[in-house]
Amino acid sequence: MITYTVRKNKRTRFTFRLVGIFIMLVTLSQIILFILGYGRKHIFGTILCGILLIYGIYLMLHSFRKTAYDITYEFGDEELSIRHHRGKSVYTYDQVTDVSLVVPENEMIYSIIHLVIGKEDYVIPFSYKKEFCDKVYAFLNERVTAKQVQEETDDSL
Repeated sequence: MITYTVRKNKRTRFTFRLVGIFIMLVTLSQIILFILGYGRKHIFGTILCGILLIYGIYLMLHSFRKTAYDITYEFGDEELSIRHHRGKSVYTYDQVTDVSLVVPENEMIYSIIHLVIGKEDYVIPFSYKKEFCDKVYAFLNERVTAKQVQEETDDSL
């Protein structure tokens, strides 16, 4: 079994939340003033504020996603376990839709594995750990490919 933990910075979540709240408050004040009758000639600015309000809501909600917190990946022989702040998700390798290795321009600094499981999308960064990333990718690719080949042979019979 291979275990890898991705640490996320708590300050980043709070920054996204504060920026989202600030954008929402500023744009809401403009929209409320427009509704009350001030600045009737500034309809374009109010529409722009409405769009920025939606963006502020998006930033706020985006900071609560489960990938914004620390995640521990456990790659077992038969299943993949992902522990996050909302609990634990267990997937079999036949549920994995896509596994890809993102090779950056300078491979020695970081490597990334992109893992798609149904509608869930996981990006696993490896900073200064290229060899470990290659080991995990080979392990994942072997398991996922074996399950896909097994399903294809079962379907053809």
